[in-house]
Amino acid sequence: MLDWGDASISHPFMSLVVTFRFLEETNRLAPTDPWISRLRDAYLEPWGSGLAETFELAIRLGMVAHAIAWLRQRDYLPPEAIADFDRGFTVILRRALRSTVEPGA
Repeated sequence: MLDWGDASISHPFMSLVVTFRFLEETNRLAPTDPWISRLRDAYLEPWGSGLAETFELAIRLGMVAHAIAWLRQRDYLPPEAIADFDRGFTVILRRALRSTVEPGA
């Protein structure tokens, strides 16, 4: 089964936004946890070296794009689902906004 809610055409480095969010929220890994950087490095390996800074920028932009994608979904929810959606969206929006001022947030 595919979840197309997060599908988009974007820079390939943005594809780990949802993965990192899952690791932070579900597995309780801090953004500074060594597993996060190991995953990043493994993902970047086929692309070549010296791309960590570019990757961090892509993740920051990807968080904002992720929040926008979520917001578009809200208009199509039944009224009884909006409160639950808003609680989850608050987390995503705060994370996206924080990423605009705090690299690696």
